[in-house]
Amino acid sequence: MPRLKDLSYRFQLFLTYALIVSIPLGILSWKYFNSSREFVSEFARQNLYSIVKQNNEIMDTELARVEESSLAIIAEQTLYEQYLHANPHDEYSMITMEKKVSRALNKYFTDLEQIYSIHLMTSYSNIGPTGASAFIPYGNFNQTALYQAALQGDGAMQWVPTFSFDQMFKQDISRSKPPEYDRLLAGVRLLKLFNINNGEVIELEGKAELPVLAIVYHPEIYHSRFADTLPSTGASFFIVSPDGKPVAGTSIEQGDTGVDPGWLDKMVKLKSGTLTVTQDGKPLIVCFDTSEVTGWISGVTISPEALAAAFLPEIKSYTLYLAVALLLFSLLLAFVFANTVIRPIHQLLQAIKKTGEGEFDTRIPVESYNEMGLLIHKFNQMNVKINNLIEENYKVKLREKETEIMSLNIQLNPHFLYNTLNIMNWTALENNQRELSRMIVSLSSMLHYTSENSQDTGDLAEELNWLKHYIFITNQRFEDRFTVEYDIAPELYAYRVPKLFLQPFVENAIVHGFSRLHSGGRIAIRGWMAGEARKFTVEDNGTGIPPAKLEQLIKLEGDSIGIRNVDKRIKLIYGEAYGITLTSAEGKGTIVNINLPISNN
Repeated sequence: MPRLKDLSYRFQLFLTYALIVSIPLGILSWKYFNSSREFVSEFARQNLYSIVKQNNEIMDTELARVEESSLAIIAEQTLYEQYLHANPHDEYSMITMEKKVSRALNKYFTDLEQIYSIHLMTSYSNIGPTGASAFIPYGNFNQTALYQAALQGDGAMQWVPTFSFDQMFKQDISRSKPPEYDRLLAGVRLLKLFNINNGEVIELEGKAELPVLAIVYHPEIYHSRFADTLPSTGASFFIVSPDGKPVAGTSIEQGDTGVDPGWLDKMVKLKSGTLTVTQDGKPLIVCFDTSEVTGWISGVTISPEALAAAFLPEIKSYTLYLAVALLLFSLLLAFVFANTVIRPIHQLLQAIKKTGEGEFDTRIPVESYNEMGLLIHKFNQMNVKINNLIEENYKVKLREKETEIMSLNIQLNPHFLYNTLNIMNWTALENNQRELSRMIVSLSSMLHYTSENSQDTGDLAEELNWLKHYIFITNQRFEDRFTVEYDIAPELYAYRVPKLFLQPFVENAIVHGFSRLHSGGRIAIRGWMAGEARKFTVEDNGTGIPPAKLEQLIKLEGDSIGIRNVDKRIKLIYGEAYGITLTSAEGKGTIVNINLPISNN
């Protein structure tokens, strides 16, 4: 069996490309499947949560209407008068009272279809709307949990979770009671009736027994709302009070709330949202919301598998089909790619063989501009340039020798230059040309300062001395058209400065600033210490700089080569925080500000 390295390059390329594609493709497919599953699961979870929240809001709307009606009835004058003058010992009076109270209740509760029954309870009566069956016994109502809840609410609506009729009212009706009597829930309110007489509020409390309004529901109202909206099989719903008492739910028939006390505390704390909990060792998704009216918690539980069961097979199939299609397409591309790469390699190998035999005129047609095409192009260039490189190497050596000879011929000894200037100086003195002599001496000093010292910086005293020589020579040309003033703080002489950092600005003032002046030009050169910086200014009273030109100079653009060079040298030596700034006004002159640190480094 041949080793892998002995296989053809075409097959190695194909196999390598197939592996490079297949492994990441498998990983990406798996990640895509997991990401899609998580995304859709989260979407389904949020959708389930929105269903729970919407159902809860619908129930809250219904129950809030009941609370509003029960609150509005407190001001009903008929009820106030009937319970104020109630006479339990007068049968006729009680019949009359029952009719009037029933008619009053009809005005507030006839359109609420979800209510199982409505009762106005006292120790001596149980009155409901017209035609309603008064099934709650009133004789011992004051000993029931409903009555105690109403008293605890002190006029506020109180909601009592699911209770059994016979247990609540201590009645043995096991043979005749309807099935729904086993599970009832109620909202109770102690009606603090009042009447308004001539603007005075007169309360019934203290004058007669206050009735208790009991509005009874069957848990079926929650079953009809939640059971029909569950999105998939395997989901169950529950309604519980914050203390864990069952109200309604899928498992309530077996006396189970379907809620674990461990995550009931979390729901009470969070009030609304989703949880992932563990029940019987298996994960469970809980979507819940707390009623703003009753305070009860409505929720739906479902396992992650049941939640994903509807869409998981489709995601698996889609991912598998996509991965297989991409793999087949990649293998086809690998085959085409291997052939495309191998063909120019064979051509290149044949050409290299000919070149090795000395045939430098060998050429390969360039059919592409990728790396292989570039390699072939470079191979063709190599054959063309081999002779050129040999010839160029010979010419370079020849030019190096010629340059060396020329350099030796034109090299001047600085001492020869100084001796020549000295001869010119003595000649000027012999001819009594003292101004010319001073100019030659100044030029000699300037050349000595610039040629003998190769450092970037120099002493301030030497810099000012060089500048004075330059100004002297320039002043001879401009025939005393200007004067120069110096005001340099003595402590500045202890520090070094960039070489020739003042000359470009003095030259600019003389050549441009005084171009229209015949006399009276003034240049002021100042230097002082300012905190941790050294400040220098070059100020002239020339014609100033036009705004457009000034903007170019400030940006160090245009033909301001000297200014640019000084600013760049300062920044290179001391850093970007230092440099020059310009201010100018036409007809008033120009001020150049130079900022240097207190440092010789």
